[in-house]
Amino acid sequence: MNKNIKVLITDTNGFIAKNLLAHFRELGDFEVICFSHQTPEQDLFKLVVDLDAVVHLAGVNRPQLPSEFISGNVDLTKTLCQALIHNKRNIPIIFSSSTQAELNNPYGKSKRDTEIILRQYAKDIGACVYIYRLPNVFGKWSNPNYNSVVATFCHNISHDLPISINDENSIINLVYIDDLCT
Repeated sequence: MNKNIKVLITDTNGFIAKNLLAHFRELGDFEVICFSHQTPEQDLFKLVVDLDAVVHLAGVNRPQLPSEFISGNVDLTKTLCQALIHNKRNIPIIFSSSTQAELNNPYGKSKRDTEIILRQYAKDIGACVYIYRLPNVFGKWSNPNYNSVVATFCHNISHDLPISINDENSIINLVYIDDLCT
């Protein structure tokens, strides 16, 4: 009898998570536990009890206040790690960071700090942590003017809206969502 892999996905309302959930449904071998921004962080202590892995996609990238970068990225990850340690869950974590982690802006710093927390978690308990610094992800269900330059470009072209290019010499690295999920 095959056992389904039990995976917690954080930010199940997000663009990447929606696509990953669809991919997992197609595969059929996954039982997904959902965690969204509406779920109280303390619920993580119950949600991680018998997991096989975590796909940590949650994060704040366009907050109303800069302090939300810390609460939505760094503090949430601390709580996740505390919940796993508390429940003695030495399981893999896959984390979607960003190429912005290389930059000195509030979002980049929060992603970099989150990576540090996850590396320390891995070192402390011997769990595997996979950190992916994603470039610009595009594809189905992405939102224009929010999480995809490609969606914004396509939306503006199709709605006869102006296109703005800030640096015509800039190279944009892209990854298609289905390639990311497989």
